[in-house]
Parts: sequence; structure tokens; C-alpha cells
Amino acid sequence: MEDKNIYDLFYSGQLDLFIIEGENQLKQDDQDVPLWTHLAVAYHDQVFYDGHEAIFDIIQEKMIPYLQKALLIEPENETTLYHMLNYVLDNQTRLEQINRPRKHINEDNKDEFIGYAKKLIAIPKMAPYGYGFLADIYESLQDDTALLPLLDEGIAYFREAFKDNREAADQNFSIFWIKKIYLLDRTKQISGAALTTLISEQFDRFISGSEMQYVDLAEIAYENKNIDLALKVLMKLIRGENSAAHIHKELVKWHSRFEDLIADGYENPEVFYYQLIIERNYSEDIGIPLDYYYLHALKLIDQYPDLYAGYHFAAAYLYDEEQYEAALPYLRQLGERQWNATSWRRLVECTYLTTGEVHKHVPTFDDLPRDLYNEGVNLADFVNSLETLSSEETLAMRQLYLAVYRQAYDAFAAYFEQGKYESDYFGGNHNRAMNCNNLAIALKNVDLLEESYQIATEGLNYSDFEELHQTRTDALSKLEDYERLKDALILYFDTYQVTLRDLDEMRDEVIEEQSAEDESDLVFPSCYQMFVYQLEVNYHLGLSSDIQGEAQYLLEHIYQFYINHPTLNDYHYRDFEAAKNGVENVIYVILEPYERDYRIQYYNDMAQKYPHEAQPQYILMQLYNEVSDYSAIITAAKAYLKNKKEFIINDFDKAKTLYLIVKSHYFLSEFRPGTDVFQHHDPWVATVMDPEDYVLWIKMGIQLLAERENLVEVNRYVEIFNSIYAQHEWSYDDDCESVKLAEALANYKTGNLKKAHHLLNEVLAYSDHSALADEYKRTWKKPGFLSNFKF
Repeated sequence: MEDKNIYDLFYSGQLDLFIIEGENQLKQDDQDVPLWTHLAVAYHDQVFYDGHEAIFDIIQEKMIPYLQKALLIEPENETTLYHMLNYVLDNQTRLEQINRPRKHINEDNKDEFIGYAKKLIAIPKMAPYGYGFLADIYESLQDDTALLPLLDEGIAYFREAFKDNREAADQNFSIFWIKKIYLLDRTKQISGAALTTLISEQFDRFISGSEMQYVDLAEIAYENKNIDLALKVLMKLIRGENSAAHIHKELVKWHSRFEDLIADGYENPEVFYYQLIIERNYSEDIGIPLDYYYLHALKLIDQYPDLYAGYHFAAAYLYDEEQYEAALPYLRQLGERQWNATSWRRLVECTYLTTGEVHKHVPTFDDLPRDLYNEGVNLADFVNSLETLSSEETLAMRQLYLAVYRQAYDAFAAYFEQGKYESDYFGGNHNRAMNCNNLAIALKNVDLLEESYQIATEGLNYSDFEELHQTRTDALSKLEDYERLKDALILYFDTYQVTLRDLDEMRDEVIEEQSAEDESDLVFPSCYQMFVYQLEVNYHLGLSSDIQGEAQYLLEHIYQFYINHPTLNDYHYRDFEAAKNGVENVIYVILEPYERDYRIQYYNDMAQKYPHEAQPQYILMQLYNEVSDYSAIITAAKAYLKNKKEFIINDFDKAKTLYLIVKSHYFLSEFRPGTDVFQHHDPWVATVMDPEDYVLWIKMGIQLLAERENLVEVNRYVEIFNSIYAQHEWSYDDDCESVKLAEALANYKTGNLKKAHHLLNEVLAYSDHSALADEYKRTWKKPGFLSNFKF
């Protein structure tokens, strides 16, 4: 069998067949290093699910001998060296963790494996792995004499090798540094004070995903009577995940310890913050009331009025209890002492919720970069949750969280490029990329599209995740820069290798796997929007031989998704709506040159095929308006309002639709339903329509009310109509004439003949007056001498 085909068996998981073919091939050529190595791994993977002891046996029986044979041929082969040490040491560790220790590496063969590790160290790109493996070997052999100098050597190496990559430097340094601290503490090679001094000097660069390591460091500091160091370690710990119950227990234990220390006179300002945050989050574990930390915070404000902790947690309690006005004084006093991003964000929220005002001052924060990013997210979520913001308020609020994301962006740059801030396990390059993405979205929201694209593109340098691609392509689409958009899409599809056929298969799998109960949790695939952008590129750059067919196929594919998943939740429905609208807009432009009858037929066909969709009805009501088919307008408009979800409908589109309904009822002489629609919706329409449009809406309402002989309402709306014209200093026009004629009609129908004719004569005074005025003049009876008297 050819080499390519045999490795296809390996990578497709056909291990039994691969082993048979591989063994046969080795009989013909036993110098094939890659084949020896792949066979060793295949034997391991065959028994992977049989347990760690079965793995131990196969490593001894097959892996080590096969890898040894490969290394006899190529002693410096880095892949084989890596596999030899990685599989052996990992298996030893796993067995030790389940309390069934068995050793691959022992006193008899240690020199062989130490030699493998040192060979890796000699290969520059493999050196970090070599140092890690060698340290693991010495640890497994309990050879502290060899381990300590290796740890120092490794620490020095990592600092130099990763001097331009802080995340890698911190990760590798921390692994070796904590091993060194444990070793020094266990062997007591240096005094307690010297050990805590060493920890204090280097702790800022320590990061770990193991929270118990922080607990251990705090204990070492406590045992050596360095309480400030213990507190510093714990303050870093509480900024982590802290989800495990055993960590909760440790945090509460330290709360009790600090309680005793404070009673003995310990007064580090940070200890009060620690106590309060533990009381806030673990009151049940401590055995105190939920509001204990609030009362404690008030007490601290009295005792230590210059410290920030009391104000922070007093405000936090009131904020959580939705007592926003009461929280404001504490937040302001906190800001006079020491702002942090969390309290400032609460100040912004409380100010708006209490006064309706947007707090516009953004201080410069000292928070960790990822804390700034998190607070930018929280503030953006708050702004997006508000449904009553004016356009000016929305812009002002967006500028606030944009400013926070900008500070986070600068802080991340200072963190990675200038070595500022203490090292942060949760603030790595992926977090930096996420902030770039959110900053780019915030820039896009205030129409800084080019900067948005540039920031999103930069984010891909730190971590390549799908949303960054979507953000940068969205910015380019809005910029209508289709050449760069084409290149951005090439990068996206090369990276993710997704097609519409793949989406069909994904959809079918989801339908099979999901039950009716959890269907609402379905995510609308974000890659649909990328297909929409591809359609835009193909349309604007003329890259498709059948752009209408391509657009129609994509649109119906998206429509079908919702047919299959009608319970798609509101959040993901917005993504569905955005993708759908993008394709609908392209099709609308494609069809625009066609005859009106063709377009009416197209959208009628789509409305019948997809009766739940809003867009066909929206276009139909406008096309029918062009031919004055008022019954059809009402049918399409009502279907549009029914199909378009309320939480997503554009105010202008809704108001325009209501106007067409009111207008159509008027011209169909359906005055009662027309009046009902007008009066029911006018309070809302008045808040969303621009004056130029609102006067047209009022005109239709006045005409309907006049036909219904509702003179009181006619007079009220005429006054509103005239005041708008006066305010904007608009001159007399056809709309004024229509309103005056409607006012005259209302007066005529209600018996006010003199006023009716007075208004009519005002219209007739213009030479180009409406023919309707002449009709009224001809058919209306004139007022008599007693017309103003009521009997």
C-alpha cells in the first residue's frame, strides 16, 4: 500500500487496518521512522478506552520499543522524542492520580529518558517541552538535587526565550516557579523569611489555572508570618473563577483568620475589601445574614472614612437591591477616593435609572485589562437592555462603553508590550482579541467603520475566532468596500471550510439530536451572514453568472431554517433577521428594473410559499400603493405587521405601514376602521415620525375624522397640524389645502355652515385650488340668516 493511503487509514481512525498494513510494510523497510512512530501511537490509541493500566502495558509492550527503534535510526527526531516522553510521563501521572502508581522511568533506565529530554532541550523550538519533561522526570524520581538547578535554569531560559511573548513567558515561568517554591518549602533549604521574600519579589508574574496553588502560597506565607503576602495572594485568587466548593471553604477559612488578625490590630486596607467580598458571596458558608456585608460596610465607612472598600460594598448592596438612588452617594464618595471600573459602571447605571441623565465623565482606571473589558461588556449589555433611550442618549451611552473598551485596548497593549500590570491568568491573548472584537463593534455602532475594520483585523493576530471575522466583514460591507470584503471572505472560508451543504447536514443532525423542549436554545449559525456578504460581493463585483438564482437559493435556505426551527429565541432570531434582510435587499435591487407586474407576481409567489415571512408583504403593500389597489394594500400591510416580530420591527417601517393602512381605508370610504387605526396608534406615531411625515399622518386622520363628523377631534388635530407648520415656517401647500377642506367638511356635516363656507372660501381664493373645493361649492347649501342659532 502507498504511504499516502496507509496514513489515510491512521488519520481516519482505521487503526486495526493501519497496524496490519504498517507491520507488513516494515517487513520490507524497517528504516521508516515516521511509520515506526505512527505505529507506536496507533497501538496506544487502540487501547485508549481500556483504562490507564492497559495503556501502561501497551506503552511497555509496543510504544517504547517501537519509538526506541525509530530513535536508533534518527536519534534527534523531534516528533519521536516528544512522543516518547509525552506518552510515558502522562501515563505515569494518570496512574499516580488514581492511586495505582506504576513507573515507566526508574533508576535503571533514567539515563535513557533524561537523554531524550536533553536532546529536546538542544532543539530550539522543542526546548520548552524538553525542560518540562526533564523536570517531570526528576520529580518522578524524587531527585531534588538535580531538580532545583534545573528549575533555575528553566526559569532563566523561559525569561529569555519568551521575552517578547508575555503570555508564554508567564505560563512557563509559573510552572517552574511554583515547583521551585514547593521544593524550597518542603526541603527547608532557605529560611522562612527568605522564602517569603522570594515569593513577594516574583509573585506578580505568577499565574495558574490551579486555584489550590494560590491557597498553598497563602499558607506558606501565613506559616512564615507574612500576613501581607498571604493577603496579596488571596486578593489575586478571588479575581479568579472560584467555582469549586473546596476553594469556597478555603476562602471562608481565611475570612475567619483575618477576623482574628483584625481583632489583634491588623489593618492592611485590602483586608477589609477581602472580608466584605467574602461576606457578600459566601454568607451562607460563613453563617451570616445576606445583608451582613452591607452593615459591615457602613461600619467601616464610619471607622475608616478614607478607605474605598466600605463605599464600594455599601453601593454594591444597594445596587443589587435596585435602590439606585440610595447607592449614588456612596458611589460618588467612592470616586473621590479611588475609582474602579465596576463602581463607575454602577454609577452610570444608577444615574440613568434614577435621573434619566447620561453620566458622561469617564475617569482613567487602573483596573486589569480584562476587568476593563468585562465592565465594557456589562455596560454595553445595560445600554442594549434599555428600550426607552432616545437616539441622542443611545449615542452618548455608546460613547461611554466605547471609551471603556478603548481603555482596555490600551491597557492590553501596555500589559503585553510594556510589561505593565501584574500577570493575569484570565487576561491572555484570547481575552485581548475579544476586547478588540467588542471595541470594533462599538466603533461600528458610532459609524467609525474603517477603525472598526482595522481593530477587528488586529484582533486576529491575538486569537483567531469566528466573530472577529464577522465583525470585520460587517464593517467592510457597511463601507461598501467589496474588494477588501472579498479578501476577508476568502480568509474566512479558507479558515472554516463551511458550505451551505454543511449547514444542511448540521441542521439535520440538530433536528435529530434536539428534543422539542430544548429547541429554543438553538443557535442560528453565524456563517449564514458570511454567505450573505459573499452574495453582496458577487453582486457588486459581477462575479456570478446567475446572481438572482444564487440570491434566491440562499434566501430560501435561510427561510427554511426558520420553518424547521420556529421556536428560535429572540436573541438568535435577530441574527436570522439580519441575514435574511441582507439577501432580501440584494433581491430587491436585482428586481427593481423589472416591470411592476413582474415584481408583484414574484412577491405574491413568495408570500404564498412563505406565508410567515414579512418582507414579501412589505414590498407588496408598496407596489400596490403605486397602483392605488387599496384593498390589497390593507391585506399586505396587516400581514406584514403580523409577521414582523414586534421586538425587531423598525419604527419607521411600522409607522409607514400604519399610514398606508389609514390612507387605504380613507380612499375605500372605510371611515370607521380607518379612524380606529388612526386614533389607536397616533400617540405612538407622534413619538417616532419626523414632522414632515407626521403632518401627512395627521392629514389622513383629519380627513377620516371629518367623514365621521367628529368635529372636536378634527379641531384638535387641525391645531396640531397648524402649529407644526408655524413652528417650521412652512408655506401653504396642497396638504394645508386638504386639511382645510376636511375641516370645512366636518363643520358642514355638523351644521356649522357659516364656518364651513368661510373655510371653503379660503381655499377657493387660490387660483390653483383643488377640484374638490369646486365640488363642495357647487353642492353645499349656503348658510341662512338663522344658521348660527340652535333650537
